[in-house]
Amino acid sequence: MNELNLQALLLDESFVNYCKGTNKEDIEKWEKWLQKYPEHKESITELQETIVAMGHYAGELSVQTNYERLQSQIKKRVNQRSFTEIGTAVWLKIAALLVVVGAISLFLFKQQLAEEQPKNVQHIGAPGKDDALLTLKDGSVVSLADIKNGSVVALQGGVEIQKNNAGELVYKAVEKERIASTAMNKISTNKGNQYQIILPDGSKAFLNANSTLTYPLKFNENERHVHMTGEVYFEIAKIETGMGKRIPFYVETVNQKIEVLGTHFNVNAYEDEPYTTTTLLEGSVRVSSKKRNESVLLKPGQRALLSEALRVENVDISQEVAWINGDFVFKGEELVSLLRKVSRWYNVDVACPERLEKLKFDGMVSRSQPLSTIIDMLQTTGKVKLTLNGRRLIVID
Repeated sequence: MNELNLQALLLDESFVNYCKGTNKEDIEKWEKWLQKYPEHKESITELQETIVAMGHYAGELSVQTNYERLQSQIKKRVNQRSFTEIGTAVWLKIAALLVVVGAISLFLFKQQLAEEQPKNVQHIGAPGKDDALLTLKDGSVVSLADIKNGSVVALQGGVEIQKNNAGELVYKAVEKERIASTAMNKISTNKGNQYQIILPDGSKAFLNANSTLTYPLKFNENERHVHMTGEVYFEIAKIETGMGKRIPFYVETVNQKIEVLGTHFNVNAYEDEPYTTTTLLEGSVRVSSKKRNESVLLKPGQRALLSEALRVENVDISQEVAWINGDFVFKGEELVSLLRKVSRWYNVDVACPERLEKLKFDGMVSRSQPLSTIIDMLQTTGKVKLTLNGRRLIVID
């Protein structure tokens, strides 16, 4: 495992919990990850043993104490065997352990500082959170962050809009005969926000940062339509007419239209991305270009890329939808693409010299980590240096 991944793992709370066996969900998460990437099992096992050995008491011991304890162990080994007998490879591992100890303690130190910060203050570089603005049919706007879980957000046109106990927006018809199919709602997230919604037909949508979704209070009996910008992950409910025919669901962006019968898929339609991408996880969807008379039918594990023309390619789904699971996953990703994701999630502007934009990086880190973790990851590679000036993240070489 390269140094970038090592640093990312050490600064990822879920991975440390996995190594120490302190959180069931984190253990399951990383066991599944290892099943997908068995080539890293040996490296992960070594790192896990190191964290358990040196990080077990890290919550009580300082960086200096950990350092001195490890030095003491090294000296004992030196007294037992000479330097030449130990060998260069072992000494390199010892040096790596020193880095590990410092990184673990640094992670816990950052974690402690984060806990001490006021929770109601959104600091520069803080990770994004669940928040969105809901525009009702009369044009009034509601900040969902101000609504308590389990409360009614609004009652309009025979529909009760709730924020359930999980914090999702849910639509419940209370007077079906009063619902107007022409009445529209819009949910939107700013940079640094995300939100989940259950649409009036029971379909689920998860909005990434800086995204919008426009939909009716009541879907048409013959077809369902929504319009989106940004990035949204959908799980479409399968609904049939009285004749047993499935009611299609259409997702429209500026440049394309997607026809769905019941499936799971992700659409990335940010204006600053070179392509509009549709990635299929389950079922089937037909993607059509609005500019050209062309369309493609996707199979699970494929994505459609639309710029001027429309094309299909096989992809690693885990990377495409990592954001849904609360992670950043970079596999040979160009710096310019990586920085666009960082900009949206941490609500910062980025500046990068054109000559550095195509540098490629690998790594994985939780989206719950602060921006400083991403900065540390990138700088550890030695390829670039970064500085944060207010809300401006600047890349230098």
